[in-house]
Amino acid sequence: MKRGFYRKIAWNNIKKNYRFFVPRILAEMGLLGCFYIAVTLALDERLREIKGGDYIPTFMAMGVAVLVILSSILMFYTNSFLMKQRKREFGVYNVLGMEKRHIGKVLLHEGLISDSVAIAGGIGVGILFYKLCSLLICKLLETDVIVGFYFITLKTILPSALFFVAVDLITYFFNRVSIARMKPVELLSSKSAGEKEPKVKWFLLVIGVLTLGSGYVIALTTKNPLQALGLFFVAVILVIIGTYFLFVSGSIFVLKALKKNGKYYYNKKHMPAVSGLLYRMKQNAVGLASIAILATGVLVMISTTVSLYTGMNNTLDRTYPEDIYLSADYNYGTGERDDSVAVPTDILEEAVRKAAEKNGVEIQYVNPEEYLFVSYYVQDNHLYAESELYAAMGNMEVMAGLREFFFITNDTYERLTGERFDLSGREIACCGISSASEKASDMTGTIYLHGCEYNVKNQFSDFPCSIAMLSNPFSTYGVVVSDQSALEEIYRNQRAAYGDFASKITSRICVKFADRKAAGAAFDSIRKDLREDLSAYVKSQKADPDYLAWCLDCVWDTRVAMLGMYATLLFLGILLGAVSMFATVLIIYYKQISEGYEDRERFQIMEKIGMSKEEVKKTINGQVLLVFFLPLVTAGVHLAFAYPMLKSMLNVFMLYSNRLFLDCALITYVVFALVYVLIYRGTSKTYYKIVH
Repeated sequence: MKRGFYRKIAWNNIKKNYRFFVPRILAEMGLLGCFYIAVTLALDERLREIKGGDYIPTFMAMGVAVLVILSSILMFYTNSFLMKQRKREFGVYNVLGMEKRHIGKVLLHEGLISDSVAIAGGIGVGILFYKLCSLLICKLLETDVIVGFYFITLKTILPSALFFVAVDLITYFFNRVSIARMKPVELLSSKSAGEKEPKVKWFLLVIGVLTLGSGYVIALTTKNPLQALGLFFVAVILVIIGTYFLFVSGSIFVLKALKKNGKYYYNKKHMPAVSGLLYRMKQNAVGLASIAILATGVLVMISTTVSLYTGMNNTLDRTYPEDIYLSADYNYGTGERDDSVAVPTDILEEAVRKAAEKNGVEIQYVNPEEYLFVSYYVQDNHLYAESELYAAMGNMEVMAGLREFFFITNDTYERLTGERFDLSGREIACCGISSASEKASDMTGTIYLHGCEYNVKNQFSDFPCSIAMLSNPFSTYGVVVSDQSALEEIYRNQRAAYGDFASKITSRICVKFADRKAAGAAFDSIRKDLREDLSAYVKSQKADPDYLAWCLDCVWDTRVAMLGMYATLLFLGILLGAVSMFATVLIIYYKQISEGYEDRERFQIMEKIGMSKEEVKKTINGQVLLVFFLPLVTAGVHLAFAYPMLKSMLNVFMLYSNRLFLDCALITYVVFALVYVLIYRGTSKTYYKIVH
């Protein structure tokens, strides 16, 4: 054949079918751009050096993995839609004398043209928007902007381009095999194939109800944050399966039931709507379920990440009532545990006051604290402290049963609060600390610990010691024991049980500065001065300063770590949310096109049987609205059922404000619904052009 023949046909086909090709090209460009941004953020070493940038490579690598899955699914979806719409066209080519290998060459040239434009444009989009994304991340991290354009490198461009080249090649070979297996008559009739009334697939219906119900039950009944982390993805998979199966079979079941109801069905208003919806749901159920899942993903990602980021300061204020928590000990180089000597709290306080004065920072107050912090596995009021538990830390059931206990003496409680409990011997007072804890009333009666019986004599609500070191997913309790001998008894027993994993009685000071912001600005210098003073003290005790072990837990270091985690998660949520929204737009657009071509014929049939144009338009519009807004309602229901589990999971990330998460979830849903309506209205213009 004449040189350039296939290329010319391919180019004409692209122009003729621009409604199909342009969205696909734009979709691949957008996906490739997002993929390039995620890969480049993961590999950009400059971002790791900024404050809070440690989380970027890890989270972006996770984002790349998610984008691989989403991009593959979406590219195969757009390809299957194109092939379904064009099989009749290929059948005509075949009838006119073109062999299937010739059609394959046309497809190859179409792919070379469209994919080249998409890949080149996608890399361009990625390069263009990467700088904007890096600026956004720096803004979220509250750090200086990274200047320059050093991110345009082959190590980021090649992986991105090669992945989409591979996806395009796979879809091309899939198309070749699909066409090779079909006969010309099948190609010509493929567009109208399968027009029989759909039947209820009972197996899928039962499985759909069971899986969706199971996913909802898990989401509603899982309260422990660790269990929520472990079961979340199980619930997600069950809900996804249930959503697809119920859209495919459940919708047909409902419509069939309406059709069997003679009084309802044999009505001028209801009969066309029910009959039309039967065929619409048969052809569009999978696509609509995909929209529902994508919409749910957008809602979950945006609402959770926005909640974490906006609630960070409240979390810090709750977790850090004071600004720094300082403890230190040293040994004489023997390596023996018993050789460790705690630095007295008065020495720690003196060092802090000297450092603050030297740096011009005013101290509001200093509180010395002594506590024992131990983890136990709790079952039926028995607290088990066995070394074997550490071998089973990977067991989620064991992890879910772990509780953390913060022991202080009655004297310490009185010194910090001015109040005292009437305790003696093995009598204790108990308080729930973290929001992951159940109500303090679950620690009542007699508690069995290390073979000893402890009587819970008092319950109280506010634990005086700071919980800055206890920001974790475990349920945590504060316990007041009668005296120092009772505290030391628990210490000896837990040490015998845990051995090298045993906790120590810790002496620390809690320091509150008059101006947190000013203290934070000078804290690097304060930290350096503290190190020097404590090293000098250890040296005065005839010990080597190299054996000084100190723990300086401060609000500013934690804020940097939290900001890095939450800001990166927020950016990743925005990026994946944008991709999911983009996929939603594409699926809706293609559905509007397919609905338009099918409804054009329905318009004609309905008018021929005597319905007016207004009645026809009203009937079809009602069907289209119901079909396209069903995923939005489904996504809202999924989010509502997921709320309790998501709330528990957010405790792991130290977000304890349920009201904040609820507000973010509601606002996210309202905004998404408005965007969804705008998308529908925008794509419906194409639908009405085709119909009319």
